[in-house]
Amino acid sequence: MEQIRITKTKVLTAAFGLCLLFSCSDPKPTTPALTPELANQLLNFDERAQNFIAHVKKQNPGCEFSLTLPDQVPPLTQIDLGHIVQCQGRPAPLEFDASVTFVYDATTGKWSLKRFSS
Repeated sequence: MEQIRITKTKVLTAAFGLCLLFSCSDPKPTTPALTPELANQLLNFDERAQNFIAHVKKQNPGCEFSLTLPDQVPPLTQIDLGHIVQCQGRPAPLEFDASVTFVYDATTGKWSLKRFSS
């Protein structure tokens, strides 16, 4: 009977020790997923991207940026997207082709637009 108590005590002590160990360690920083809304906001605040889409819309008013983000599990810190312009729901002609790179900066804790090219 005493042996069972010792086993229970050891188990409880080990469980408490593990809880204490995990609660005292620094939490790992997590990278939040880039949402379609945030990606569109970043494009909307980028002067080069806005100048490009304004030029494209003069040629074809039915063209818009269309971002399809990849699955972000495990968390990504950089996302490269190509062919981000669609015209009337179809891929844009080559002269309207554009690509973008978004990066997560762990020091600021924010996503930003690293590169826009057309």
